[in-house]
Amino acid sequence: MDDSAAIRFFGRGGGLFRMSSLLAALAAAVLGGCAARPGAGVATLSSTVSTANALVLPAPGTLSIVSVIQRQYTNAVEQQIALSTSATSSGQNFISIQAFGPAETVAMPGGALSFRPVRHSAIQAEIRSYFPGARLTISSNFVRNTYGPFGYAYGPGAGNDGCLYGWQQIRSDEADRNLMNSFGMLQIRLRVCQAGASEKQLVELMYGYTIVGGFSGATWNPYGTPASVDAEVGGGKPLRVAIEEPRRAVVSVETVEQAPVTRHIAETKPLNRRTEQVVAKDVVVVPSPTGGSATTTTTTPEDEAVVVPSPVCVTGASGSATCN
Repeated sequence: MDDSAAIRFFGRGGGLFRMSSLLAALAAAVLGGCAARPGAGVATLSSTVSTANALVLPAPGTLSIVSVIQRQYTNAVEQQIALSTSATSSGQNFISIQAFGPAETVAMPGGALSFRPVRHSAIQAEIRSYFPGARLTISSNFVRNTYGPFGYAYGPGAGNDGCLYGWQQIRSDEADRNLMNSFGMLQIRLRVCQAGASEKQLVELMYGYTIVGGFSGATWNPYGTPASVDAEVGGGKPLRVAIEEPRRAVVSVETVEQAPVTRHIAETKPLNRRTEQVVAKDVVVVPSPTGGSATTTTTTPEDEAVVVPSPVCVTGASGSATCN
């Protein structure tokens, strides 16, 4: 079949479905012995499928999918999704998935895939296999994404590379599992090295990946019973989000008070009247050329002026001025 590598989604389950699959396999074997297909075929259990058929997608905006290698079993489908890399460390970045369920029977299936639960010794063996020569430390932190708890190990690679190996087993609770419900299982592995990447950056890949494929039907549901909706959704007391108002820059205007300006208006007075004036210490009195009232000039110490007497007036030895 041209689409033998694709995953079929079935809603049936139980012993009746397994019996029908067994009868179909026996019939194919008998008919295959009597009439073989013409032409030569490639004896391989793995095939390259389109990246659109990837069962797992990496976190958005991180690594891109390079290729997808799929391996078909009678009870599961396994994919190793190669991811882009910019690291100096040897090895291919990938995210892999093992989906257990009613896989399509092909001409040369890889037999049955045994389910292996997560064990500390098995994880260490996988790390040594995928990171030869590197020293990754298994984190003791309890972390969880939208699919449940997961584990990871982080350590330095070649140059300034940061490397991470993550694993997750997705399986419903034992109380939910039986032959007719929640019998599916998923195994996820992530191997990545990236230049200059920190532990926090690489762990985000385990938080952000998305499973987009699997087997339909309640029998092969690996997620268990969905959680109930929160009672506060759609009712209860109003919940207000604390929104901070943007602060505007306050421009302070300083007011400078100016001293009041006093304008002196000169009054015109008759010449024959005598005006009382305040004479400073450094004031020189110049007699009027006509011998009338004297005119005083007020000077300040900052700009002392030299007053030249009128040529028609002569000052005597006693200091009195005589004007002609």
